[in-house]
Amino acid sequence: MSLTLSKQATGEIDEPQAAPAGDLTASRWQPAAAFAALLLLAFAYHASYLTARWWISDESGYMVAVQMVRDGRSPYDHPPYLGTPAFACACAWAAGWIGLHPVAFTIRVLNVVATAVVAWIASGWVRSTPHIRIATAVLVLFVASPLLDALGAGNISPIVNALTLIVLLSWRRHPVAAGLALGLGLVIKPYALLLMPVLFAARLERTTRAHLIAPLTAGAVFLAALLAYPSELWRMLAQHESFDLGLRSMSLQRPLYCLLGWAPTTTTILVAVTLVAVIHVRLRPRSDEEVAHLAVLACILGLTRIWLHTLTPALPLICVLLADRTRGLVAAWQGPAGNRKRALMDLFGSVALVVILFNCDTWVCMTILYSDLPRWADGLFALVPLAALLTLFRLGLTCEKSKRTAA
Repeated sequence: MSLTLSKQATGEIDEPQAAPAGDLTASRWQPAAAFAALLLLAFAYHASYLTARWWISDESGYMVAVQMVRDGRSPYDHPPYLGTPAFACACAWAAGWIGLHPVAFTIRVLNVVATAVVAWIASGWVRSTPHIRIATAVLVLFVASPLLDALGAGNISPIVNALTLIVLLSWRRHPVAAGLALGLGLVIKPYALLLMPVLFAARLERTTRAHLIAPLTAGAVFLAALLAYPSELWRMLAQHESFDLGLRSMSLQRPLYCLLGWAPTTTTILVAVTLVAVIHVRLRPRSDEEVAHLAVLACILGLTRIWLHTLTPALPLICVLLADRTRGLVAAWQGPAGNRKRALMDLFGSVALVVILFNCDTWVCMTILYSDLPRWADGLFALVPLAALLTLFRLGLTCEKSKRTAA
């Protein structure tokens, strides 16, 4: 989704003319130059993360697991490790050549590049002028809490989420490449697992076989990576099932446990969310944008550990919604006072939902701050960010639908 200049309506349609060579060169280099500048900003902004001389929180979980593989042990002997055995073994192989610290530094560099990619893609979803999109990308890079939280925790999720967003943009035109990118992301960390069944089952307004090719390719890559280490496969599944952090994160598991006394397993939540998502995308033909947003929502809700950094794939939809609300306020300011008030309340409400969602860790830690709260109150607090997430996606999908209708 490149930041290209849009055509201005002229009222008359002239015969197409060849563009000057200089104009073509400029149109090709302008987006590349803008992204390069964004990338430099990302490296400068996250210099302290790149140069940290100690393991950063989640980073230690990866590196300890990699060292265990080098020592001939299972990466799942280290309980915090929730990645795939293929990723741990690949890092261990690389560490045997260049050392453990260079591998960690390489991951940090790729993480910073991924934050720039996420910001670029999120801003590209906004239908506006190139200058507004570039400003949006810089804003996302500097203030988007999911990206800042991921790097602050030393988590590898920016790489995975960047690959997920790339897949959502490219699956129609380059289904095999998109499938390989999705498979690679799943091998690193299976956050976007539900993207495969949702994309495969979707009813599209513009029919194509690409929505079958991309998930099948990704599934083949992911399955091959898992079957390459059959002895570790069951340990990985057991690690995900036994890890109880879902009760301390924004997940469906928490309110179900606190309100109903039932803590569903990872498999149960995956199956339930998959069924609901597949039925939803099969109800009627949908645009590529709708399928992308619904797939992201399913991927998030399918996790039993929804931390702030796992909300990164929702940034494009949030940018679309806030941009739509801002344009509505600017347009309403030219009209009656009643329209201004409504547009202002729409923008304020959307911003409030984003603030609630990006403070999800605070809402789910209320029982830690107030230890005398009953369990049902904890469940209600856990529902607040989930409700904000669902409402944001509902509003964002409505914006996408209204824009298509207007076009």
